[in-house]
Amino acid sequence: MTTSTDPTIMEWLKTEVVPEGLEFKPLRENRVLVMVKPEDVDRLAERFVKKLGARLIHATGVDREQFGFDIVYVYDFSKAKNLVLVLEAHVDRDNPIIPSVGKVTWQAVWAEREIKEFLGINVAGMPDPRHQFLPYEWPKNPETGLPSDPSLYMPATTGVSPTSENWKPVGIDPKTARSSLLPIGPYHPGVIEGQTVYVRVEGEHVVDADIKTGYHHRGIHRLIERRGYNKGVFVSERVCGICSAAHGLAYVTCAENLYDAEIPERAQYIRTLLVELNRVHSHILWIGVAADLIGWKTGFMITWGLRERVMDIIEAITGNRVNYGIWRLGGVSRDVSQELAMKARQTIPGLKEALTQLIPAVVDHPVVKARVVGVGPLTFAQAFDGGAVGPVARASNWKIDTRRDNPPHAMYDPSKISWDIVVDDHCDMLGRTLVRAKETFVSIGIVDQCLAYLEKTAGEIRDKPKTIEPGSEAVGLNEAPRGELFYYMRAGGTDVPDYMMPEGKHNVQGSNLPQAVRIRTPSYRNNALIPQMLIGSALADVPIVMGSTDQCLACTDRVEVINDKTEESYTLSWEELVRMSQKRWRP
Repeated sequence: MTTSTDPTIMEWLKTEVVPEGLEFKPLRENRVLVMVKPEDVDRLAERFVKKLGARLIHATGVDREQFGFDIVYVYDFSKAKNLVLVLEAHVDRDNPIIPSVGKVTWQAVWAEREIKEFLGINVAGMPDPRHQFLPYEWPKNPETGLPSDPSLYMPATTGVSPTSENWKPVGIDPKTARSSLLPIGPYHPGVIEGQTVYVRVEGEHVVDADIKTGYHHRGIHRLIERRGYNKGVFVSERVCGICSAAHGLAYVTCAENLYDAEIPERAQYIRTLLVELNRVHSHILWIGVAADLIGWKTGFMITWGLRERVMDIIEAITGNRVNYGIWRLGGVSRDVSQELAMKARQTIPGLKEALTQLIPAVVDHPVVKARVVGVGPLTFAQAFDGGAVGPVARASNWKIDTRRDNPPHAMYDPSKISWDIVVDDHCDMLGRTLVRAKETFVSIGIVDQCLAYLEKTAGEIRDKPKTIEPGSEAVGLNEAPRGELFYYMRAGGTDVPDYMMPEGKHNVQGSNLPQAVRIRTPSYRNNALIPQMLIGSALADVPIVMGSTDQCLACTDRVEVINDKTEESYTLSWEELVRMSQKRWRP
């Protein structure tokens, strides 16, 4: 599974891409880590994105306590080379400042707001310095109390300042507009999870929009860091109940890239089978939710009934319906017998036939067409600059798919599995519907091929994990139903601060705990683009436009505990959290 970095790529990096590099370190599977000076990151972003057509996968930070901060930028160069570039810049704790990449490409904006918000890094020149997850007006007055200044809820007319950042218009002059500002959320019957979407309307038309997240998070990063590599896979599945298989595969791919992993071929087929079944049930679920949002209740009931057939196959293979619990470093925990594979494969023709009858009825239904054609526009340029992923990107005619560009540790070799990337040029809600509908058939085809292989063969399903070198770093990618899913992991080592160690233990060489785990879900990117999709839509279309990204908020949010009296932020220990929970809910 592991491949060494092509020497020609290393030479290309050193001479044409990052001649400013201080250190070049080959990682696994044509991934390269390059250390640079902090003051160079914006100039390098300009070169990567504008000149070489690279895509920023994610930017994040690692707090190393007395050792300062490491700011990590991960770029996808698959358009030019088979390469994922991990760019790192070390920031001194006494002068934590780094230039903004968001001024080069909008893909970095949310990530930079997060870095500034939670690490206290000064991101110089960032185009949008507002809070993303903390209350907008923090620390002046937290959202648990009344606003101290009514202007916080009015459009900012002279740019964004710390005291008037609650609303940042995208493209309207509030002085001349005859409009009304409508907040949707933070809790709304049409949206399961917490968020606030502000829309400014003239009559029934949306002329401006903004989005505020930060209402729901469970500290998954920290939970994995405290449990280690093997137990962490069970936590990763719980990032999202609908995309649990996608997270399991992305996690083990990342952890396996920390060492020389060799995944048995049969395990790769089983992994592919499960993540594609996951994609089928997720897309069918989304079509049902979309039907419900536009008022077509019959479509909702039909699709969710059909989804149960897929869930039955998943349950027969794993014993579970939501969190499969089958992912292991080096393979999977249980085999799919030839008998079970044959039985599951017999259900595929009936499932495909039912979808063949349903999907055309969905996309051609007059109610559906009236609510999706031309709604929620997102051009290719907007999708690229905003870093759209998954069906949202492919519906804007952007042929991007991690399974082809940076495949996970599963079976997507085109010489063994036949499949296509689905794109559409409608660049609207109709396109997103068509892409998901067509991808359902593609995934069913992959499932059928995997079952055919498992039905006729036998073999090992897990390779014994090897030693993880302290301080090693890795990236794991996977194409979740909502789009590209990113995991970054740094192994523990001799310079890991004691606070990262379990209770009562101290730092030791080769500790079986990761120093840092970072996850960027597809919703993190696609949700950021919702304001652009809303502009020009009718007010009644706001819920369906929001739903067109297949929103997940819990996997997007981050959290920090704040004291509304002292205006201090702090971290809770597990014991403190349990004690507070017991005090709150016990009679």
